Formats: sequence, structure tokens, C-alpha cells
Amino acid sequence: MGKRALLVRGGALPTSSGFGRAHHATVQRLKSGLVSGWEILKEIDHKIDDAGPLKRLRRRWFSHPSIVQKIANQQQPDLIHITDQEQAHLVPKHANCPVVVTVHDLFLFDPTEMQTSWGSIKIGDRKTGIVRRMDLQRLKKGLRRADLAICISQATADHLSRLIPEIPTAIVPNSVDVDARDPRKNLRSRPHLTEDSLHLLIVGSEDRRKALGFVLDVIGEIDSDVRPQIVVHKVGAESDSFAEKRLKDHASRLDVNLTWHGKVEEEDLIALEQHCDALLFPSAAEGFGLPVVEAMASGCPVLVNDLGAQNEHPPPSCILPPFDISSWKDAILKMNQERIARGSTNRSPRIDLIESASSYSIESISSFHNDAYAAAIELKK
Repeated sequence: MGKRALLVRGGALPTSSGFGRAHHATVQRLKSGLVSGWEILKEIDHKIDDAGPLKRLRRRWFSHPSIVQKIANQQQPDLIHITDQEQAHLVPKHANCPVVVTVHDLFLFDPTEMQTSWGSIKIGDRKTGIVRRMDLQRLKKGLRRADLAICISQATADHLSRLIPEIPTAIVPNSVDVDARDPRKNLRSRPHLTEDSLHLLIVGSEDRRKALGFVLDVIGEIDSDVRPQIVVHKVGAESDSFAEKRLKDHASRLDVNLTWHGKVEEEDLIALEQHCDALLFPSAAEGFGLPVVEAMASGCPVLVNDLGAQNEHPPPSCILPPFDISSWKDAILKMNQERIARGSTNRSPRIDLIESASSYSIESISSFHNDAYAAAIELKK
């Protein structure tokens, strides 16, 4: 029998959410047997429901932590793994085994405001109510009780080291099912994409940190005789109807062709990645930047701001000066010229990007996962 990991989170978030997707990837690695010598003892979570705010708070602060402590005492796992920092308060106060917490980002723990040539961008929210401030204190105390923080990128590890330097860190990036996205192995049918157009994909919420409006501003700077040839496809669950309307109105004012897909099924997203001309990812800050790696695994060219963690993934040719409208405009125009020159709506997959993305395959990341658990056990001795 291998060592047993107790996986812990709060609500059972779906894979359409970032935390839900990352939790699922952790489960997948352990169930596959690729994290050598480890197996899942149990998963602890609760249903997402419409309970009132007081009931949710009691469950979050009292009943759920009590359940975690009780099961840990009863079943004596070899390691407890809390799969996102928003549940760090669940780190038991009395643990007989190592406890690790996956830290995706620290934007809510350490909010800031970034000044860019595109304007100021808030990273996290400084204006929080008293309950949330109390909650954040519990999260920070819980994180300090952990034996190891598993960070999903070097950028996140660096941020944590500045914020809480006493916590040991290990880097275990998010894993991606590269084979499922590789168009050489699993090519999806071309979605409805108009002919004779450059199709650009953006993935994310409407939060200003994601800077989707920046893409619209860049395309709005392109000459009016070329701009109609460019179509922007927006994918991602909406933050709210106001934010959606704001971006749609902005696109309309700039005369930018915007196709709003909203939340889509995974297969539909992969089809867009495989057939669009590029993914544009101008985010101001990321814990990891999963859409970039997923697009790369699909053979899709990517353009990213030289910021956050998204700049850790693609080759230098895909990384642009942050919020430099001129550089982004030139890169898009170059893609459009290449589309016209090849005389076909079907671009070839970028094999170099697929190969780069393979370093984030389940098999590759499992070795980092194993090393992190081994480090936690060593630290507990």
C-alpha cells in the first residue's frame, strides 16, 4: 500500500472554474498512479448550495474545519493536501502529518494597483468588508500553519516569499492533457469561423486585470480598411451583465468585430484553439495563465504581455512589451499578412508550441508533485 493523501477543499467547484480545474488535475495525477507511491485516502468537500450567508459562514469557519480535523484524526493520513489558498483556514491546528496548501495566486491576500501605459489596474480588492477581512486573517494564519506551500508558478512562489517568507515553497505547475488538445492526434472540426478573416481568441472574465478591453483598443488602432478582416472571439463565464455590456459597447464604438461566446464546453474551446489564428492574453497579472498553455497544446499561436506568470510559458517571440499598443498592433498585422500570404483559412499548428506545452503534461508535472510531497515529509521530521 502506498502513502495516503487526504485531499481537502471547500465547495465542490466544477472544472469550469480555475480552482475546480486545478483540483481535478491534482486528483487525476494521483489516481493515475504517476505520483509514485501515493494514493488518495479521501476527498473532503461539500456541495455548492444556496444556503444563506450566515449558514455558509458557520460552515466555512466552524463546521467544515471541524470535519477536516476529525477525519484527519480518525484516518491518520500520511499527508493532508488543501488544494487552494482560499481554503487555507482548513489547515488543522493539530496535525500529525505534513500539511501542504496549493497557492494559485495572492491577489486577494496582497492587493495592489499597477500603473501601466493603458491606465491603472487593480490587482485584487483593497476595499473589503469586516467579515472578509476576518476571513483573510484566518486564511493567513492557516497558511502559516502549513508545512509547505505548493505554488503553481515561479511568479506565485516569488510573491509568497515576499509576503510570508517563513513558509517553504515548492513549484508544481498546473498540468494539461496535452494529447487531448494536440491537433495531430485529436483534430476537432472547424467551428463556424468566417472565411477571409483573422480570428483571434481571448479567454477570461471581464475583470479589468484580464485587460480584454486592451485587445479591443489595439484593434481599434488598426486602419479601417484592415479592421473588418479581424474577428475577436471572447470565451469565458461572464463576471456580470454590466461588464459584458461595457465591453460589447466598447467594441461597437471602436468598430471591432466581437463574437461573444461566453461559457463554452471544453470541446468547443479546444476547437476554437485549434482553428483560431491566435490566442491573445494581455492579462496584467496571473497566478499561472492556464489558457496560454492550453492554447499552446492545441498548436495555437499565442501573444502575451511580459507580466504575471503567463510569460513563463511561451517562447520569447510570443511575449510582447506590456500594454504597448504599437507592438501588439504590429504583431496582429503580421499575423493577418501571413494569413493572406498562405491563401488559406487553415493555418498549420505550431509544433514548437505543442512541444513547449508538453512540459506541462500530466506525466511531467507528476514528478514535481511527487517531489513536493517528499519535501513536505522531510520538513515535518
